[in-house]
Amino acid sequence: MSERIVGDSALVRARRFIRLNGFYLFACDIERRIGNAFRRRMLGGKLGCPDIVIGPRCHLRGLACMRIGKNFQASEGLWLEAVTAYPGQTFSPSIVIGDDVSISRWSHIAATHRVEIGDGVLIGSKVLITDHNHGSYKKRPTDATIPPAFRPLDEDGTVIIGKNVWIGDGVVVAPGAMIGEGAVIGANSVVVGEIPPYTVAAGAPARCIRSCVPSLTS
Repeated sequence: MSERIVGDSALVRARRFIRLNGFYLFACDIERRIGNAFRRRMLGGKLGCPDIVIGPRCHLRGLACMRIGKNFQASEGLWLEAVTAYPGQTFSPSIVIGDDVSISRWSHIAATHRVEIGDGVLIGSKVLITDHNHGSYKKRPTDATIPPAFRPLDEDGTVIIGKNVWIGDGVVVAPGAMIGEGAVIGANSVVVGEIPPYTVAAGAPARCIRSCVPSLTS
């Protein structure tokens, strides 16, 4: 009896969707669900997180250098790469992502050394998180006459993002950035240094504009 109720409920939802959106979008939705199930099975087995949800048109490389926690969700177009080789260079990168992390559309996370994202982090659309540059721009800058695509990649950077951080749309988290637990990064900001825990930061470069320290309750 319970199976009949569940089946009827699914049928009613399908009919409602078709009535509102048409058969074409219904077919697209079914295709999306099948694709998500296949990606979850294949990637979840490799990464050891069977409840992973990865959207379409994602680019993932260097899975053996990643550790991803439970309940990871990423929407369409994620570029997640642990860079192990670049022309003339080899790396030993590490990408560590905690539990309950959600990433919106067309975000890019890449590491040649180490990127660490804590539990409960929410990442918006078109966010860039990287621990390296094309060329060095520190004490001895790379020769600027070399085309950027041919400049050697940095390999000693680290990015640390604490628990329960919210990163808005269009944010760039640059090499060496450290974002403290519970911080909020406003849309289109550029994080180049350290953001203290429980603060709201915005701008380019991002600066703290207010505190969001949690209230203490008895």
